[in-house]
Order: sequence, then structure tokens, then C-alpha cells
Amino acid sequence: MKPAFSRISPVNINGHSTNRLMIVLKTKGCEYALNNNGGCSVCGFTNNAIPNISEKQIISQLTYALKKHDLQQVEEIDLLTLGSFFNDNEISSALRRNLLEIIAELDFIKRVSFESRAEYITTEKLLECRKILSNKIVELGIGLESADNYIRNSIINKNLSEEDFYNVMVKLKETGYDLLVYLLIKPPSLTEKQAIDDAIKSVKYVFEKASKINLKVRYALEPVFICGNTKLEDLYLNSKYKPANLWSILEVIKNVKQYGEIFVGMSDESLSLGRMTFSCDKCYDNMINEIENFNKTNNLNGIKALECDCKMEYQKQLEKGLI
Repeated sequence: MKPAFSRISPVNINGHSTNRLMIVLKTKGCEYALNNNGGCSVCGFTNNAIPNISEKQIISQLTYALKKHDLQQVEEIDLLTLGSFFNDNEISSALRRNLLEIIAELDFIKRVSFESRAEYITTEKLLECRKILSNKIVELGIGLESADNYIRNSIINKNLSEEDFYNVMVKLKETGYDLLVYLLIKPPSLTEKQAIDDAIKSVKYVFEKASKINLKVRYALEPVFICGNTKLEDLYLNSKYKPANLWSILEVIKNVKQYGEIFVGMSDESLSLGRMTFSCDKCYDNMINEIENFNKTNNLNGIKALECDCKMEYQKQLEKGLI
């Protein structure tokens, strides 16, 4: 069985430029989304869910992706499951072990990343997976989305408290994990300027929390795109939401690089129907290429050098609050 999505893209591992293989496995889907009126307002992963999928079919998707792609220059695998890797109702303990044992055999893979909602994370599960992956760097991805409680829980419907997020951070430190924190750029109801400020404040918030316990963090900045069958799509179709401008993404990157390793999510997992962050036709390809290059090098020089006629108009609209 083919996975819902797989792609090789640039990444940086502790200063080393390399590539990652991101795999999105079709699973039963996110239990939180299925049981909570669609779950997070911006997420469309449940569109790929298969309620009666077997564990054998899930494993076959991983093996398919590993065979399909040329992995000669890949040193990281990001394993996504349409929900929470640590939710036993979505991914059983036995299935977790089987998936990770396959990856553990790949000596060339230096870092492995998977994600979960906070309520499913236990020290026991963390230790079990950490042991299987032995000497590899292991990251757990948590979707904080925004450090602002109202944006996170009322607008995005994340249902994640600051206390629960911090408790997960402590568990990760105690069990030898790094943190991959997902932060959205331009959740619904925010202007472009508010979105920039929120993303910057969110990175600073995580940096301060992580510094207290000496936890290593990678910040995944995720420009919001439009998924079908979501509350966000309803807003978009009614002209009440527009994805962030690429110049806003660059502004965030330049303001947060000082806080550590940054990765910018420029893939839509085939869910957006092209409704993503944008700029004008003249500069779009160059901007995407420079962001991908930044993901590989974490060097700002290429991003700082970007210029286009559309930038001045963007800045005027930003200052006047028109976007």
C-alpha cells in the first residue's frame, strides 16, 4: 500500500546539511479530530484516514516508501501517522515497535522524528521507542501551534494547556529526546502583522521554557495552508481567510534564527489544492528555493538577499493593516 504522502527534502542536522524523507502513513486517523467536532480547525489529515486499515497495511506503506525513494543522501526520517504516534487506539504498541525496528536497521539514518498529542505521551512509551532507536537522534514533534492560549485553544481548537506542554518537555529531557515544536504562521483570524508577531513570540516562548531544562529544540515553522473539509476551508471560501504572504514567512525566519535550529514546512502533503503561502509569479520560485536552501544550511544569506518589486507593495499593505 502506498502512503498518503512521501517526499525527500533538504534538512539540517546539528549543523550538517543533508536530506530527510517525510512519510505520511494512512492510519485510522486522529482520534481527537474524530471525537471533537473535526479537531484542530486547520488540519485536514483525517481526509486520508482509513477506519478499518490493518497493521500489516500500515507497515507496508513504510516499506513501500523506503523502496520507492533513493535514500543515498537521506539521513532523517519523519514518520507521520495522521494523528498521534503514541495513541494506542491509533498506533498500537506492537505496531510502534515494528515500524521503528524497520527504521532502526537503517544505519545511514541519523535522526528519526514522529509526533503525538500531549495526552498520549508517557515515560514508558518514550523509553521503549528510545531503546529501539538506540544511537539515533530521536525527536518528538508536538504541535504547540501558538504560545497564545486563545489562539491555540479557541481559534485552532488544540486543547493543549501550557502546563501539559511543559510537562512533555520535561519528560523528553528525562528520556533522551529532542523536541520538534510545530508553530503555525497565520492561524485564522490573524492579520499578516499579527501572524508575524505571534510566530516570533511563540519561538521565544519555547526557547525560554526549553532553556530552563536544557532541552534541545528544533522549531518547525508551518505556514498555514487550506485543507479540504475543515473550518479553515469554510473561511477561505467565504473570503474570510487568506494564507500568509511569503514575505511574512521570511520576516519570521530572520527574527527567530538566533533561537536555534529552524525548519520551515513548505510541503502541503497533497492536501491544499494549491491554496498555500504565496508571492508574485516573478519571485515565487526563487523564494521557495531559498527557503529550501535555508532548511538545508540554516544560513540566512540567501533569504536576506531576496528582492522583488512586489515586496514594496507588500510592505505598504502590511503597515496599513490591509492584509
